Amino acid sequence: MRQGLIPSRALFVSVALLMAGNGLLGIYLSVFMGLAGWPAPTIGVVMAAYFAGLVSGAFTGGGVIRAVGHIRAFAAFASAATSAALLHGLLTSPAAWLVLRALTGFAVAGLYLVIESWLNAHADARNRGRLFSLYAATSILALGIGQLLLNLGDPHTLAPILLAAVLLALSALPVSLTRAVHPTLPEWSHFGPLDLLRTAPAGALGAFAAGLTGAAFAALAPVYGVRSGLGIGGVSGLMGVAVVGGLLLQWPVGVLSDRLDRVRLIGAVHFGVAIAALGMWWVGGRSLPALLVLAALFGGLSYTLYPLSVAHANDLADRRHFVSVSAGLLLIWGTGSALGPLLAAPAMTLLGPDGLFAYLFFTSAAFGTVATILRRRTGPGPERSPFVTLTRTTPVLSELDPRAAPDDGPAVTPGEP
Repeated sequence: MRQGLIPSRALFVSVALLMAGNGLLGIYLSVFMGLAGWPAPTIGVVMAAYFAGLVSGAFTGGGVIRAVGHIRAFAAFASAATSAALLHGLLTSPAAWLVLRALTGFAVAGLYLVIESWLNAHADARNRGRLFSLYAATSILALGIGQLLLNLGDPHTLAPILLAAVLLALSALPVSLTRAVHPTLPEWSHFGPLDLLRTAPAGALGAFAAGLTGAAFAALAPVYGVRSGLGIGGVSGLMGVAVVGGLLLQWPVGVLSDRLDRVRLIGAVHFGVAIAALGMWWVGGRSLPALLVLAALFGGLSYTLYPLSVAHANDLADRRHFVSVSAGLLLIWGTGSALGPLLAAPAMTLLGPDGLFAYLFFTSAAFGTVATILRRRTGPGPERSPFVTLTRTTPVLSELDPRAAPDDGPAVTPGEP
């Protein structure tokens, strides 16, 4: 098993650098806009552009890779992401940042496409599950570390942007220096939102809700922290514990998912997210330790909504359509992610910083209620697809998912990056 993982070690280094740099850039921009006094709706629009670019790149960036190859495409995407990060320091208008955030999202999605297709080429029946798990864990942990790196520089200066740009640029080194043969970028068909709503409504709505709440928190929680007086350490801690909580609760929720009715569990997780948001709304800035505990619970539960939705959708869909179903759910999640910051920002304008948690509470409670109603109408469904930890990146990652090809044979190894 160890030998099967060695060819992918450079890819994991690239993943860690990419996620850390991207996480640092995201939290810095949100904090900077909060400190500069930008209106919450403006911040919401700017931060939502990243998710729109991410989903666009996830579905269209493959054309760049097919045109020039994986290594050149990775270098180009890394160059674009690094340049966009640096340009935030030169162009500080909302319109410019909106364009730069969309460009960053598109470029980061292209980087994911290269890494994930390369990992998929190294996967076979013996190491697929372990590669997939290590990739998910590395991504989440590196994202959390990126949030904490905000403490290393003054957010009033360009230091965090420079550090984020360095990390994004360095992510290209392990891949660019390889002598490997390019892997094949897999093809996939699309399951439209209407198809998924008909096949697995609880899964489709769960993925949409995961985007509405998760992206709103990621984009605007730093603004909440700044305007509530938490300080830079408190803001980075708030975001960091939410990400780490997202990793720690994957296993226990996954165990429950494989044993209990999945639609009922999706509804329960929605209500759990709502309770955590209500707790943060009530605690506010009065107790930072309590706020951090509740943020860890919120992150832990909200991070499981998307993989729960994928597992439930594949309980009902034909197993041969696993990749196309996952691609459709990714598109639905991305739509929710682009809308989430836009919808949460007006609540912060009306209610102050705590309006973010009010939005998260009512949105999660509403979707929890819908899931409960769906469960009563449809009854329990077949439990055929085991739960696994998922990151929300590109449809290519679904090819690596051990549920997609449980009986595959050895893959063609493209060389060692």
